[in-house]
Amino acid sequence: MAAPENSPTVGLFGGTFDPVHQGHLDLARHVLERCRLDELLFIPAPLPPHKRQPLASFAHRTAMLAAALAECPDTRGRVRCSRIEEHLPTPSYTINTVQALRNREGNNRYCLIIGADSLLDLPHWHRIGELLHMVSLIVVKREMIDLARIGSALAALMPDLTFDPDQGRWCGSQGRTVDYLDDIELPVSSSAIREDLRQGRVPAMLPPAVFAYIRQHRLYGWREPV
Repeated sequence: MAAPENSPTVGLFGGTFDPVHQGHLDLARHVLERCRLDELLFIPAPLPPHKRQPLASFAHRTAMLAAALAECPDTRGRVRCSRIEEHLPTPSYTINTVQALRNREGNNRYCLIIGADSLLDLPHWHRIGELLHMVSLIVVKREMIDLARIGSALAALMPDLTFDPDQGRWCGSQGRTVDYLDDIELPVSSSAIREDLRQGRVPAMLPPAVFAYIRQHRLYGWREPV
């Protein structure tokens, strides 16, 4: 069932955040303002279905997110870390997360934030047909995936969608929408940051509070220089 028209609009930004870095924060801030969201949730996954087990524990990753968000006063109150998946069954299927949010937090309108590469992979997601009736989509540009492929993927997934040039978005039944953001790209993988830490280098994209946490708990193989 669709949420009422005056319901708050909440963006869902899922991932491992292993660790969270400035690219994640910049994207969240951009999507929050560009798509006029009332709130954006970072949702770390205990065990993602399509990725390896994160190196840092769920507790460490959520603590690093909390530290990073505390350094973002301009989004305070509108961007937060949700631990909703902590007690859900694993692997962390998105449909279970959305259902749990709807049960816990009421009739919000939810927008799933994904990269263009994930859009192309959506047919393989768990219970994708049901999920697409529960959320709108915010698709973020990925290099080498052009707008024609985006349109074809959307047509196959949701045939009822039509592009509204006045709004600059696709619109479908029950108020569902798809926004495509081509003015920002999904951030670089956290793997490069983990490798820098393992090699004893301070990554440029790591917020100071996150780096301080990593140093304190000696995560990702970090050792203080001799």
